[in-house]
Amino acid sequence: MSKKDFSKNPALQFVSGANQPEKKEIPEGFKQNPEFVECRTKRVQLLLQPSLYEKIKKQAEKEGLSFNACVHKILEQSVSYFNPH
Repeated sequence: MSKKDFSKNPALQFVSGANQPEKKEIPEGFKQNPEFVECRTKRVQLLLQPSLYEKIKKQAEKEGLSFNACVHKILEQSVSYFNPH
């Protein structure tokens, strides 16, 4: 029996930052504000009704996203809608 290869584990890629957004170049003369630099994630337990869970799951599959990525996208859109820059 051969050993399992964990080098391509999607969870490890997420934690390691492989799926982090691209970093934008900082214009010359400006310093990066550490308040707005995110390098960690927060784990949240979320209770959903089964029907809502299924709707989100179907939407994620339709968009080719993981369930977590889809929830993240929905929350980002909601926060942006209620708190425009």
